[in-house]
Amino acid sequence: MKAISTKLLVLALCIAGAVQHAVAQAPKFGKVSEEELKMRMYDKDTSAAAVILSDFGSTRFIYTNELQVVFERHLRIKIFKKSAYDWADIVVPYYVKGTDKERVTNVKGYTFNLEKGQVQKDKLENNSVFDEQTSENWLAKKFTMPNVKEGSVIDVSYTVTSDFVYNLRDWEFQHSIPTVWSEYRARIPEYFDYKFQMQGYNMLYKSETNREAAGNSASPDMQNKAYVWAMKDVPALKEEKYITTVRDYQSRIEFELQRVQYPGQAPRIMTGDWSSVTSDLMLAERFGTQLKRSGFYKEELASIQGKYKTKPEQLAAVFDLVKSRMKWNGRGAIYADATIKKAWDERTGNSADINLLLTSMLLEAGFDAAPVLVSTRDHGRVRAAMPPMVSKFNYVVAHVKLDGKELLLDATDPLVTVGMLPARCLNGQGRLIKKDDQRWVDLLPAANSTTMFSAALTINGKGEIIGTGRESAGGYRALNMRKSILEEGESKFTESLAKEVGDFKMTKPEIKNLNNLGDALDITYDISVSGSGRSNDIIYLNPMLGRGEKENPFKLTERLYPVDFATPIDETYICSFTIPEGYEVEEAPKSIAVNLPENGGRFMYMVQHEGNTLQVMSKVNINKPVFYAPEYQYLKEFFNQIIAKHAEQIVLKKATASN
Repeated sequence: MKAISTKLLVLALCIAGAVQHAVAQAPKFGKVSEEELKMRMYDKDTSAAAVILSDFGSTRFIYTNELQVVFERHLRIKIFKKSAYDWADIVVPYYVKGTDKERVTNVKGYTFNLEKGQVQKDKLENNSVFDEQTSENWLAKKFTMPNVKEGSVIDVSYTVTSDFVYNLRDWEFQHSIPTVWSEYRARIPEYFDYKFQMQGYNMLYKSETNREAAGNSASPDMQNKAYVWAMKDVPALKEEKYITTVRDYQSRIEFELQRVQYPGQAPRIMTGDWSSVTSDLMLAERFGTQLKRSGFYKEELASIQGKYKTKPEQLAAVFDLVKSRMKWNGRGAIYADATIKKAWDERTGNSADINLLLTSMLLEAGFDAAPVLVSTRDHGRVRAAMPPMVSKFNYVVAHVKLDGKELLLDATDPLVTVGMLPARCLNGQGRLIKKDDQRWVDLLPAANSTTMFSAALTINGKGEIIGTGRESAGGYRALNMRKSILEEGESKFTESLAKEVGDFKMTKPEIKNLNNLGDALDITYDISVSGSGRSNDIIYLNPMLGRGEKENPFKLTERLYPVDFATPIDETYICSFTIPEGYEVEEAPKSIAVNLPENGGRFMYMVQHEGNTLQVMSKVNINKPVFYAPEYQYLKEFFNQIIAKHAEQIVLKKATASN
């Protein structure tokens, strides 16, 4: 974004006298206390490997030759354990676009250690600070603090000066280690009207807003808006299973410039609306313009239309053509790297190259198609209520209307079927970029993650077990298994299946329907257990064949953020055992049924005994992809019940001959 010109000189004069702003309560840089050095643990989280003692940030506007934003930060960290040494690796991202840029300066740092009662102070040397390009427009200033060990206190400060006066940095109150105190201050000229978006589950300890005179006699009416936000004793944001990205739930504040109004001028709306954003995108050279380029694939498209006469067949054929021809380079993007023709010729590209190509072909084939902006699960969820910002998206898929249905397609993954998005795209809502149909679309799974396992086994009096098993995977489970098979190679994958699971040995695996993406993926194999070699009066049997749930994925006492499975889950296990003559069932698990509230899920476990046949069935259903914080304890206990039941054994005892 271009820096503001000299017409803002009046504004600059007003704020020039107020560029310095002392941060209250901030510790003096380069001075640590004996108490900080002697700390051995953080009493509010004794398991923490490190703790942020204080984190102070401030933003102010200055004017030299042009208006700029200055961000300053002072960070102090206490290291308790070796596992936290990576907190000594500091990364400061900064943005450069054209002649406008951000600059990271005044990088200072000290590492403090207490050695034999004496304070040892190691300074960060300038030659230890270097720059690294991380993407097209983003760089990072990187450095590692010296002489870090258990017990160290790290003290770091730096300044970021930015030409991008319309953009304020987010402030993160919460990190993967606990924080004792985090405070952010901003002094913003009253000409700029920002919207502040708080996120996360921790409450502000302090929030203040004041108006301050700019302190310049040339314009006594000019005021700055001064803000203070602070949090105290912020817990660590801990990674747990079934989450999109922890950044979605991190306590932080984001800034969005809504309006600029200079003296004597009409207000200028900065956020725009989706109508103007859509128009701009459709005119953009590396987005909408690409949809009109079609000459280079005319021959292939004509061949498809000549061979297939119905629209569903043509849709599937176009989709298969793009999937088979194009190889995704692993990069998510909303703009093509160059042109879709270049991507076509090189047979590779980012997500925009491939799916804008797909959309272009569908439009040329007469389909009602358009691109959809997506933010992938690891990139973070987009809040539809926020003003439109294309930077919040990192991916493109295709949208098609056909026979009254709406389908989403992603040709970056050769294993998905029509209407099925890869799991990475199942993240809330995407934005349809279409002139006459502008709206949000739900990014929902087109199928469940389904597993069906069945086995028929015979047990003899020596404890030996032989039989066959079959695993049938559908939906997203089949997608993941097919991906593993293709990455490893079929022979290596089957070799990995031919192994022992507990006492059970799987041999002669055979894969069926590997390339029939519309069918379930089937794997069959022989199952055997070598017995003791002698007759046993008592036989202990694990009826789950080592396939049961063994560990609860939910370990937190309380979880404030949602559990996101991405897709509903359906796992069915049925095993039939023929027990040896002369044996009876001494002990067997009792049948149970456990339900989650609001039909969120169900676990059924049944053992049936008839004659010399035992049948065991376990069925786990997770009926919805997302569970929210109030449901966490129910979900945690649900898995506790599954684990406990799956651990139970069947005991077979040799019957005593009656007199």
